[in-house]
Amino acid sequence: MCVLGGVWVKVFGTHKGIGMTVENYEVEALGQTMGACECCGAARRAIWGVVHLAGAETVASYFVTWVPGKALAEHAAHMDLIVGAWGEGTGAAERVAVSLVYSEEAGARRVQVTDAANRKIAKNPLVGVALGPDDVMGSPVAKTAFGIFDAVVSQDARFEG
Repeated sequence: MCVLGGVWVKVFGTHKGIGMTVENYEVEALGQTMGACECCGAARRAIWGVVHLAGAETVASYFVTWVPGKALAEHAAHMDLIVGAWGEGTGAAERVAVSLVYSEEAGARRVQVTDAANRKIAKNPLVGVALGPDDVMGSPVAKTAFGIFDAVVSQDARFEG
């Protein structure tokens, strides 16, 4: 456990210094919807689900939004995570929000942390604290968040990024 933004967060192990591998996580797709993108009005798709340690407890929920048919260089995808303890006896005080932007620049795909306080996820009642880039980068939560990102992108077939 570590303290981030005054909230105790259970942080999951690392593998070779880069966070949990995709094989350590199981992604469970739950729902999806279509709507208008808030920034450009284009048809936006949203998907969500939960992530478990392989064969064990839930470690995060995820929400991904993107504009199908537009390249990541034209319109980035957003992934909002609620990371921490889940299940009976747990609450928002044991979870943090982390927001990632998935884009393409000069032919290379990249993922960066953005300020979760500026995203809708910050108001979710399941979130204790919404973290910004300075809170995440260099912390154990960064390794967990990027590992979960990799798992969602590789295991949730609905995402077309």
